[in-house]
Amino acid sequence: MAEEFKAIESQEELDGILADNAKTVTERVTADVTKQFEGYISPTELAEKVSGYETTIADLTAKGKAAETSLCKFKAAQECGLPAELADRLSGEDEKSIKEDAERLSKYFKTTRTPPDFKPEGNPSKNGADAALRKTLEKLKGE
Repeated sequence: MAEEFKAIESQEELDGILADNAKTVTERVTADVTKQFEGYISPTELAEKVSGYETTIADLTAKGKAAETSLCKFKAAQECGLPAELADRLSGEDEKSIKEDAERLSKYFKTTRTPPDFKPEGNPSKNGADAALRKTLEKLKGE
């Protein structure tokens, strides 16, 4: 158990003993740190993940802007009475410039039909069949 004391007689022996002790301590600390941080993500892996997320965010932002611009073009074309097929031909970066382009283009296109209003006609509780039946009953009564 107890080692026998040995005197160090040269600088090379001292350097060798210190190097062995440093190596042993380094291995022990490295093992402890590895065990402590097991399951954590490394900085390089984190940087790769962040880069992937930044790319995804940029792609989704671009798609959202494109969809918003397309919707704005369609809306401007409908408001100015242009056919829906011409909505993609409108140019501009913001809603105001797209609207101005649609108004300029609408001067050259005279549509004979108006765009749908999307409002129900007449009383929605009375449909065509109901009105026809009432008309027939009025004829039978002689009113």
